[in-house]
Amino acid sequence: MTRIVLMIITSLGICYSVYSQELTNIQKEKIISEITALFEQNIKAAESLDSKGLNGSVNDTLKTGFIDNGKFFNSFDEVMKSFNERIKGVKSQKFSISNKKITVLTDDAALLTASGNFSVALDDGRTFTGGFAWTFVYSKLNGNWKIIHSHMSTSR
Repeated sequence: MTRIVLMIITSLGICYSVYSQELTNIQKEKIISEITALFEQNIKAAESLDSKGLNGSVNDTLKTGFIDNGKFFNSFDEVMKSFNERIKGVKSQKFSISNKKITVLTDDAALLTASGNFSVALDDGRTFTGGFAWTFVYSKLNGNWKIIHSHMSTSR
């Protein structure tokens, strides 16, 4: 009987400690603001075809993998190699965000989902347009928000 009582007390203590870590609205708003600023920087870097700018917002030490249009990449280096190949002959690209939602999971983890439309202008004068859907997982590592996983898809 004593063991059962101790197990119940321990379980309640664990549950209480989990609930006691819930973030306030002010904390959530601060995290959302920080993630929004980083996301906007990433959009500008992508529109500028700035692979170094994109690379600076990612931390791949956890090796979570990345997905781009149905292709799995083991590392972000592989993603950037593919990006640099695909932008050859691209003059410019533009993204228009239709939907964006940031979900704060903990004080050091957040999820951003977004969708919208893109336009890519090629050096030869052709233009491609389509839609996209993205999911980014952010983690606060060493005091900085970084993307640790992404899943991106486009339609034409």
